[in-house]
Amino acid sequence: MDLERIRRKRQKNVQEQALLRREGLQLTAEYYRKQPDKVPRVLLQHPQAQGIDWSRTIVVDLHIEQYGGHGVSGLLLTQDCRFIEFDLDTNEDCSELDAEGRNHWHDVTEQTSTSRQHRGTGVSDGAWALEIQRQLNGEASDDA
Repeated sequence: MDLERIRRKRQKNVQEQALLRREGLQLTAEYYRKQPDKVPRVLLQHPQAQGIDWSRTIVVDLHIEQYGGHGVSGLLLTQDCRFIEFDLDTNEDCSELDAEGRNHWHDVTEQTSTSRQHRGTGVSDGAWALEIQRQLNGEASDDA
């Protein structure tokens, strides 16, 4: 289906909305995979990130705060298919943790839906992320 045509439509059905969500997730994952220098250093150097293989992990969501404070938050899908949610206060260039700020790093795999048939939303973002990760890592899909 042509994504450009779907974007222009005023009303979109569940499948079309899901395809647009998938495209957004894929663009984010590809951007950080192709440009690893754009991943904030604080993520790469975080004590709990030491076991992460960044060549096989994808960034599902990333927000870099610049106004009213400095920090990074978002969601990773690690090489072993674990969803990691993080919310970290950092210094100005996002290279080090702020010792007095928040430092949340949680495995949210159990709370993340990976259903391919979600009522009202179609395929869940978790299922899309797993599919995108397999694709970027050159692995066979379980759904084939």
